[in-house]
Amino acid sequence: MKKTIVASLILASLLVVGFSVSAADSKEDNAEYRAVMKQVLSKEQPGAAALISKEGEVVFKKAIGRANLELNVPLKAHSVFRIGSISKQFTAAAILILQERGKLSVHDNIHKYVPDFPTEGHTVTVEQLLTHTSGIANYTEDRELMMKEIQSPATLDEIITRFAQHPMKFAPGEAMAYSNTGYVLLGKIIEVASGQTYADFIEEHIFKKLGMENSHYAGKQIIKHHVSGYDATPAGYTNAGYIDMIWPHGAGALASNVFDLNTWFTALANGALISEQSYQKMLAPVILNDGSVSTYGYGLSVDTLGDYQVIRHSGGIHGFLSDALYVPEEELYVTVLTNSTERDPKVLSQRLAAKALDMDIPSFKAIELSEAQLQSVTGEYQSDDGTIRKVVYQQGQLYVQMGGYTVAQLAPMSTNSFFSVGSNTYVTITQNSEGKQVFNLFINFSTTPIEAVKL
Repeated sequence: MKKTIVASLILASLLVVGFSVSAADSKEDNAEYRAVMKQVLSKEQPGAAALISKEGEVVFKKAIGRANLELNVPLKAHSVFRIGSISKQFTAAAILILQERGKLSVHDNIHKYVPDFPTEGHTVTVEQLLTHTSGIANYTEDRELMMKEIQSPATLDEIITRFAQHPMKFAPGEAMAYSNTGYVLLGKIIEVASGQTYADFIEEHIFKKLGMENSHYAGKQIIKHHVSGYDATPAGYTNAGYIDMIWPHGAGALASNVFDLNTWFTALANGALISEQSYQKMLAPVILNDGSVSTYGYGLSVDTLGDYQVIRHSGGIHGFLSDALYVPEEELYVTVLTNSTERDPKVLSQRLAAKALDMDIPSFKAIELSEAQLQSVTGEYQSDDGTIRKVVYQQGQLYVQMGGYTVAQLAPMSTNSFFSVGSNTYVTITQNSEGKQVFNLFINFSTTPIEAVKL
């Protein structure tokens, strides 16, 4: 991914020459991107800011919605949001910066830095915290803690002592189980190894180094352009519940905007912050004790979008959701930040990326079908692995059930195509050579569906 100076100059000259030629295409693309956003966002509600870049250069930016409902302030593309667990990739990079400087090793026992944290006789490494394979419990699954304690100020050591009350879930390396506790511990390890607070280390060695002036550890300070976060209820929107930002710490305490996140990932992927070797470790799959593979690396996960490999992570914290993905093959970066918890930003980031990659995607626009047309696709469908999905008709709507539980509502796009409401999952109903109906499930715009035949 690293380019020589000569190659960069050639590329820059090509971009300058080609700009006027491609301006009309760019304008058309921007209209398509805006249409994708308008399909799921309203300017009168909390909304989202989105950005698309190619080789680090911004090709689209847009915000739709309200930054503050009480003051009727619109969102802007430069608005600052809490990014939740996207913070984890910054924490992971900070660990690797310290490793490159000889301050720690990802293979160190965590007791070198947090000697009193209980691991029930097991050796837990820094790397196992990074990859969520440590077996250490996830404090956000503690309902009482999340309902009450996270509103109270505390010190980092005090919250770690509180987390120590949770028993381990499994022996290190046996499984991958997402653990915010693990990333708070990583924040503590950064402080011990560097001699700085986590907030100061991230500010000095990442934000300032990369010129990310709109990125912060989101404490009680006034942050310019910061937006308000909201939750949706049956009665309307409410202000998001309070959380003292010591609790998410290295797991999710950062705030940023789409421009800074583009600067961040461009630098990360092109060796401007950590070495190529370190970056590849962030992406490397993990082999578990039983030989199975986890695709979560160090603060980043490897996934697919259509036929492309993507590097991604999402985030969520009181009043905010976020998603960002990177397509290495095309050097394409897409990020979407929202200031409410009702919409999945992954829906938008994937659709925007699909448009940018010129992928063939459905309309996701619901149409009206008769009851007879809807009833014609109901029934039980079985995949080769034995999984049974049941399509049922209830009160004018179609639903998919698995194991007796409703997993999705299906909205019709045509007489034989349906999308899962609020997602990018969709289904087509076709007939096989034996005349049986086939349920074709497409996930992440895959070109090869999961097939199930009607029983």
